[in-house]
Amino acid sequence: MAKILIVDDEAPLLKLYSTVLLNEGHQVLTAATAQRGFDLAVSDQPDLVLLDVMMPGADGVELFSRLSEDPATQAMRVIFLTSLVQEEEVAKGRGRIGGRAYISKSTPLRKFVTSVHAALSGVLSEAGLG
Repeated sequence: MAKILIVDDEAPLLKLYSTVLLNEGHQVLTAATAQRGFDLAVSDQPDLVLLDVMMPGADGVELFSRLSEDPATQAMRVIFLTSLVQEEEVAKGRGRIGGRAYISKSTPLRKFVTSVHAALSGVLSEAGLG
């Protein structure tokens, strides 16, 4: 299956998402900081990056900017993870903030998996992530 990098400073969520995606047969890399996430993105070239928006120090938006500017990572698919919006708001926005895909951390796990699979297949806009 796919190689997925999860960057999130919340250890319980990192473990939960990692376990769920491992059970789906994916290879999972994890990072608790933006710098570690960037390093793993460059060295391991994941198929998808799940990126927490709010983290101490460099946040997910800053990391996304770095990934977008680096030739080695600029083509990577990225989905933001956020607790700033609820699942209902994600559905209304068809899973996008400012043109970027995102998943609410309140999303049920089955729907989270469906959203990840949609992102991996390249159907972000049609999927209505959330």
